[in-house]
Amino acid sequence: MADSMPSDFNEDQDSASGSLPCDLQKGYAIEILCLDGKSVPDHFKCPVCHLIFRDPIQRMCGHRFCKNCFEGLPQDSICEKCLEDVSNESDSIDPTISMLISKNEQPYTPDYYLRKELDKHPAQCLYPGCSWKGKFKDYKQQHSRNCEWRPEVCDRCFEGKIPMCEMENHKKDCPYPVDCPLNCGVKISSKLVSNHLLEQLEEHMLILKKNIEKCKNNSGNSEMGCQKFEKNFLKIDKLVGVFQSDLKKLTSTIQPLLSLKEPLLENIPSYDGTFIWKLDDFEKRRKDAVKGTCPSLYSTPFYTSKYGYKMCLRLYLNGDGMGKGKYISLFFVVMRGSYDALLAWPFQQKVSLMMLDQSGTKHVIDSFRPDAKSTSFQRPENKMNIASGCPLFLSLDKLNSPNTYVKSNTAFFKVVVDTTGLERMPVNFTP
Repeated sequence: MADSMPSDFNEDQDSASGSLPCDLQKGYAIEILCLDGKSVPDHFKCPVCHLIFRDPIQRMCGHRFCKNCFEGLPQDSICEKCLEDVSNESDSIDPTISMLISKNEQPYTPDYYLRKELDKHPAQCLYPGCSWKGKFKDYKQQHSRNCEWRPEVCDRCFEGKIPMCEMENHKKDCPYPVDCPLNCGVKISSKLVSNHLLEQLEEHMLILKKNIEKCKNNSGNSEMGCQKFEKNFLKIDKLVGVFQSDLKKLTSTIQPLLSLKEPLLENIPSYDGTFIWKLDDFEKRRKDAVKGTCPSLYSTPFYTSKYGYKMCLRLYLNGDGMGKGKYISLFFVVMRGSYDALLAWPFQQKVSLMMLDQSGTKHVIDSFRPDAKSTSFQRPENKMNIASGCPLFLSLDKLNSPNTYVKSNTAFFKVVVDTTGLERMPVNFTP
């Protein structure tokens, strides 16, 4: 396709004749035959409009013109090619041409030879967006009239540069107001029709109800009643279609949010010193720990109060230190918090670590009181302190035997920090 429209190419016609009717059109745009940078032979160009011949004819003098270009010349015109007056040409014409002219009683004859030569010539479409290429004959007879990129005029806003293939989408967004499809008397932009039908739902349903009642009243005239019922049924069907479409859009918007609901709830921090950690995909995580690709896992942070100590758990599913390869190791970690400057250090609250038995009878529990001299319980200088806890928390042999600690590939760990003696920060405190 040509990169741009030629200066003499009109979007409504394939000639430079503007919006002239077909019987007054002049030649075709030169660029239609300009493929691969090749120029158009001069004998394909009309000497009057300087475009590609449209319906070429040959005068008595032997020169060629577009039919419309020639017929538009004055009666006493002189051929620009030979500068002879039309009335004096009869002595110099070819005998065959003379016979045809005499037979048709016209001052010219159709040039069928040139038409055939033109029809075989490669051509291209000039409408922006179209990549069609083929024979000039096919362009004239079919493609120029049926090209999906041919510009059309919108019958609503009268914009005239819209390709046929984009007209349907244009009308959906056309700003020009249209009548409500249920004839409620309101004019509205096409793209707001769905919103209008929903916003005025009660009114539209009443209109439909009245129309259906009218159908019943006209039941005596079966043909009229059926036609009206069918018409209103189509309106109802269209309205239901709009509702279904909007419902699908709403569902597609809400569904991803619903899928995030559970993870978000699971990650809401605890502010009372008690935290339960749900560990999904347990077997895969355990295999990763054995392989060493992910030896430890950190829980979501939790707090002793809104302005209290910040903490988390660290879990080694294949053990750590003296428990490596034989035990699950579970540790408690003090993290750097926003209100550490207001808290007492070192951290001295009793900590209880648990793996919950999902049958509710045999929880694994281990408790300890922090060593005030350990760096694990001093005020954190980095993101978190060194973990401290139970390297021999649960034997892997016990975990490998039938148990109810892991069900549906999920395990639960719990930590309880004794908050006795901790002062609550005033609610109106401003850091």
